[in-house]
Amino acid sequence: MSTFPGGLPACALLAFLLGGCSEQQSAEAGYWEGKGTAKEIVIRDKVRQLTRSVRHEFWFNVDKDGVVRGEIEMTYDSRLTVSGLPAVSVGIVSFNPEVGGEITDLNPTRTFPLVGTLANGRLTLEIATPEKDREPIEFTIRADPGVSAGIGAGNVSAGVSGNRTGKAGVMQVPMTPFSPFIGAADVEKRASGPFAASFDKVGETSSVQWSARQVRASVR
Repeated sequence: MSTFPGGLPACALLAFLLGGCSEQQSAEAGYWEGKGTAKEIVIRDKVRQLTRSVRHEFWFNVDKDGVVRGEIEMTYDSRLTVSGLPAVSVGIVSFNPEVGGEITDLNPTRTFPLVGTLANGRLTLEIATPEKDREPIEFTIRADPGVSAGIGAGNVSAGVSGNRTGKAGVMQVPMTPFSPFIGAADVEKRASGPFAASFDKVGETSSVQWSARQVRASVR
């Protein structure tokens, strides 16, 4: 370690002049990895329930200024269930109708650039791609003959009716990939390891959980 006259370490002098050594200022910098889940009940009334969820894994680099840049891979799921519909008669046949919806996209996984900040012990992440530019996911609603169903929430808006002559109704609609991030995570230094961040928020109709850890001090 280099010293100045009088035995004062160079780092100590920089700390006095600049408020700390660069190593101290960027201890949380480096390459990070993480994963998590998010789930939400978008519609819930007397007969309908629409849920959506996502599993995701991500990586990012944190520079010396706390700027985050990386990538996230997310796999989506969504389901519409309808119950309590009255019996329907088609000709001489009477039956209990069914209505439902689910993701039918052959590949419901999407990858987007990730950005954010790490400052004052708080890590904030977000998808860099605006919602309007995210490739939509195919969602299909099906209705038995003689019944109708509609949804209008969670970036999905559509209606479908089954034909009373015996033909089921089918409608495919685009669903915008939603973000699994809603707030900042707390960052802590592990007793015998690197820095780590965690976020956990569970409510009556939603849950968001994710965590990340510093893999190494150098960027990827």
